[in-house]
Amino acid sequence: MNKVSVFINFGFQPILVGTLIENRQKVYFQFDTDFLYLNLDLSPFKLKKTSDIIECPATPFDGISGLFNDSLPDGWGHLLFDRMLSQSGRNHHEISVLEKLTYLSDHAQGALTFEPENRLLDYTNIDINLDDINLHSAEILKNGGNEQILDELYQLGGNSVGARPKMSLNYNIDNNIFSTNHDRIEKGFHPWIVKFSSLNDFQDIAKIEYVYYKMASLCNISMSESKLFEGKSGNFYFGTKRFDRIDNEKLHFHTSSGLLHDDFRISTIDYGHIMDAANRLENKIDACVNVFRLAVFNVFSLNMDDHSKNTAFLMDKNGSWKFAPAFDLTFSPKNGSFQSLSVAGIYQSIQTNDLLKLANHFKIENAQKIIEEVKQSLSEWKVIASDLDINRIELNLIEKAIQKKIMQ
Repeated sequence: MNKVSVFINFGFQPILVGTLIENRQKVYFQFDTDFLYLNLDLSPFKLKKTSDIIECPATPFDGISGLFNDSLPDGWGHLLFDRMLSQSGRNHHEISVLEKLTYLSDHAQGALTFEPENRLLDYTNIDINLDDINLHSAEILKNGGNEQILDELYQLGGNSVGARPKMSLNYNIDNNIFSTNHDRIEKGFHPWIVKFSSLNDFQDIAKIEYVYYKMASLCNISMSESKLFEGKSGNFYFGTKRFDRIDNEKLHFHTSSGLLHDDFRISTIDYGHIMDAANRLENKIDACVNVFRLAVFNVFSLNMDDHSKNTAFLMDKNGSWKFAPAFDLTFSPKNGSFQSLSVAGIYQSIQTNDLLKLANHFKIENAQKIIEEVKQSLSEWKVIASDLDINRIELNLIEKAIQKKIMQ
């Protein structure tokens, strides 16, 4: 596979963006001439519109631009993809990055699609049992699972990103039922993502993430509607409505990692870089406030898995950008108290003064008020968590850690 056509489809009609070509182990991209005249700038910092042939950088995304890398699965999705390839008799090391893009069909995050299209299986409607999915996900993580389990999990989560198992499902909140019809979302259903436990997760990880959702909402951090789903076993699973889908319409999704060409595993960027990107993309001087508020929350809630792939931007069919709702907020401390992103150049044991220094650089006048609002919302941890009957050891561990942090 050495030539792939890239389209963007907001849910109405595919628009040809351009062509990716691999030649002598290098990847090149050329915009379609007609696309150059549209008011759609899909990656304005690292893939600017031009009639010239563009050589994609060798790093940090295996020879492709961040725009296209954001469509590829990682973590859980990448694991399922590799095992599906192996099941079909192919080695993932033999697959070029361009060929990987052709396996995405139209189920990847955002609105980009790639042709020609390859499929590892035909998508069918599956009866959903959350407890079974949880057990099957654990089996895949431990020993690979069997062929039928792998087929079903790949269909539900083969294009997902992030380390934890997750599934893309259509959910009818009025009737509390799921559907996996990927061709078209039926009336009354909306696209949701449901998460399942990984091997090293807290016992009550779903409830913990739900409390974080409630606390973030209390301090005016924008998040997509979320809820806890209860399986027949009594286990709970965290679910959130997809913000890159509006019924059968799609929004273009671009992570900060892809937008700024940052390797999120060894990130070298600061929250300030994302704040600057927000101001430039939204063309508003105070667009960075939403990013700052999220930075404050992550620091004081000990969400240290706040890497550049865990923040993103959305673009609609008219070419307008906005900072995406927050996602993957949970208690995730690290040894040495290192955040994944720095604050005013500081990674370790970030304090209020570091946040104020960042805010001052961007002339955020109400920074101290934002910090106090976030701390107040985090002080509600035990009240909200107690109502959910979270494991007492985990509840007290997180309460102690948060209280210690917000007192700094």
